[in-house]
Amino acid sequence: MSLTDHFDTDALQLLQEIMDDEFSELIRVYLDDSRQRLHLMHQAAAQADAAQLRELAHSFKGASSNVSALPLAALLQRLEDAGREQCLQDVTELLQQVEQEFASVTALLSARIV
Repeated sequence: MSLTDHFDTDALQLLQEIMDDEFSELIRVYLDDSRQRLHLMHQAAAQADAAQLRELAHSFKGASSNVSALPLAALLQRLEDAGREQCLQDVTELLQQVEQEFASVTALLSARIV
């Protein structure tokens, strides 16, 4: 699993340099919040709540972009679009892709924090 497959590595390195000692806490908060959002997105999909799914995907996308997890952010954009368009037939598959990408992101970020 390569960092370059899941992140804009230059942006991630810059973020780590800027945040310095607070980088680890930022990553912990991102991972915790993201796990909660992912759980809530599954609930929204199960309830066919397109508005809630759109809102959760939007906030998760923004947070993922902030930590330079651009492939994850792109998947979340697709979920956000599906929610906006109230077109939920492919949401289960998209959520599985988000989960797989988030698992990779989690492993790679966890290895960078102390």
